[in-house]
Amino acid sequence: MKQTRDENTDAAHPLDAGSDEELAVMAAELVTSWVSASTPLTESQGWTIVGLQHMGSGQGEMYAWGKLGTWEQQLTAVLAADDGSEESRRRVREAKRAATSEMRAMLLAGIPSGERTNRIWRNGLGPDPREQLRRFVEDHAGQGA
Repeated sequence: MKQTRDENTDAAHPLDAGSDEELAVMAAELVTSWVSASTPLTESQGWTIVGLQHMGSGQGEMYAWGKLGTWEQQLTAVLAADDGSEESRRRVREAKRAATSEMRAMLLAGIPSGERTNRIWRNGLGPDPREQLRRFVEDHAGQGA
């Protein structure tokens, strides 16, 4: 299903629900890999993730930070409880799968949010949310956790 393209979108990349989904999944997997039991997300990482959600206001950013903090705490709690047993490893796999899915949903929601913000506040001239997500994946795909 094709989506409407604004004049600021890079014509070299077709925009459809499939590519949005693929980008969001890749980005979510990268973000999930940043979380460990002993190392919290850095402030820079947090701002990057919140920025990809394109909340459009300070209040929206506070909401995104709250969701991100809860997301990280839930994943960290399971990772910290890993005792190496088979059952524990299964819980970790499930928690990572759930965290990736939740982050994917947050990032997918950022696409229409970014488009809306661009239309309302930037006369359509703001950054393309898909291109920002694509650039995030390209910039971080080669980095380890």
